[in-house]
Amino acid sequence: MLDETTATLASRGITLASLGGAYLVLLGNLVAAIGCFVAARSKLVISPNRTAKHYGLYVVMVLATVGIATALENELVRDGAVLQYTALPQIFLIAMLHLWIYHDQQPWLIALGASALAGAILTVILAALLGADVQISHWLTLVVLAGLLAYLTWGAISTKRAFMTADSIYASSKEGLDARVTPQTPWLGLPQGIALVAASVILALANALLRGDDISNIPAISVAGESTLLLGLTLVVGGVPAAIYWLSHKHWMPELTRFVWLVWMVVGFAFTYGNILTRMYPA
Repeated sequence: MLDETTATLASRGITLASLGGAYLVLLGNLVAAIGCFVAARSKLVISPNRTAKHYGLYVVMVLATVGIATALENELVRDGAVLQYTALPQIFLIAMLHLWIYHDQQPWLIALGASALAGAILTVILAALLGADVQISHWLTLVVLAGLLAYLTWGAISTKRAFMTADSIYASSKEGLDARVTPQTPWLGLPQGIALVAASVILALANALLRGDDISNIPAISVAGESTLLLGLTLVVGGVPAAIYWLSHKHWMPELTRFVWLVWMVVGFAFTYGNILTRMYPA
């Protein structure tokens, strides 16, 4: 029974070595986050405005999507999975911190959450420089999270020097009334739907080619089945941010269309590069 459990965990990338590596990454993230937090509290002025609230919600959406994509990849493409279960505790902690930011926009709390996110980005970059195997899907996630940090900086953060020398305290603090958001219908538009179907078919063909199949021998039924699977998984994962937004705002999120494409990229990279790794490092 113990051997079966160990084998089951190992097939999903959960080994003593991977747990030790995840622990080191967590410690590195903690050290980097502390440094970022001290610098933020001494150099920056943070406004607890709507941008900060939206930032917290968006980060939770991205991290929830990464968590779901991790589970999907490890259960459906176990051999050579790129996204690892051992990263989920760290993802969960950062997500809970940003959920707290969404509910309570205190300046110190915003600084803590942004520092934790910045620390995670710095840790992964340092690990890559030291020779760790950082995949395309990881870089894609980091780019999205860095974009959210830039969004927070643009809308809610000023330097203390700019705050002291500004003509208006309101301009410096970046407080202001946001335009009313018009609710959007929850389904994708026709152009996006056609593009999503085309992308899923192309990825299904690419997966077959990566497995070594000749394009003239690839059955159309097989391609259609895999394309349908990818579409279904994309819609399932895309429902996570939509449900979160609905529960918190009671109307459909206007960012749903763009976020579905983010989900598509995450799941697509997970499948595509999972197959690449399987061919490069056969069992």
